[in-house]
Amino acid sequence: MDYFQLDPVHFYTTPSLTWSAGIKTTNVTLELLTDSDIYLMLEAGIRGGMCQVSKRYSKANNKYLDNFDELLESKFILSLDVNNLYGTAIAFYKLPKSEFRFLNKKEMDTFSLMSVTSDSNVGYILEVDIFYPPELHSKHNSFPMAPQHETINYDMLSPYQKNLSSISQQRVDNEKNCPDFGQFKEIFDSDSHD
Repeated sequence: MDYFQLDPVHFYTTPSLTWSAGIKTTNVTLELLTDSDIYLMLEAGIRGGMCQVSKRYSKANNKYLDNFDELLESKFILSLDVNNLYGTAIAFYKLPKSEFRFLNKKEMDTFSLMSVTSDSNVGYILEVDIFYPPELHSKHNSFPMAPQHETINYDMLSPYQKNLSSISQQRVDNEKNCPDFGQFKEIFDSDSHD
């Protein structure tokens, strides 16, 4: 309370208190989004935690160890436990706050993602079509890239999951952030823009 002059009792959650403290200490003025197409595109791009079952077993074939099998591909295991992803993004990257607009056709035709530097004062939010090449499916099977919002319905469940659903009487048809190998059109799932 003394440092930020904010009373935690007036906030329902710690993230809302943190948000207010961040706005207060940076003195940033956030632009009000009045273009509904921009708002809908940004809203469609919101991602949360993923819902998945990851591979829990892997066997290394480390060329630096005595039990290395030369007949098999060299394979290493790296275990990561990454914390504070949002805090890291906020600390190391500039966040958008104003002057939101769509690029015109000429700007889109000449745009090169590789020319955008990480310390640029101008950032871009891209809406893209993605084709996930089949040759990457087995390599990425435990963690497919580009998760999408998808409504999981009862017909998509395995027999085991259907049995669990009936036992627990849990509702199934809700939206999840699911990794998939599909082909995605307009990855933020918003209307096309001119």
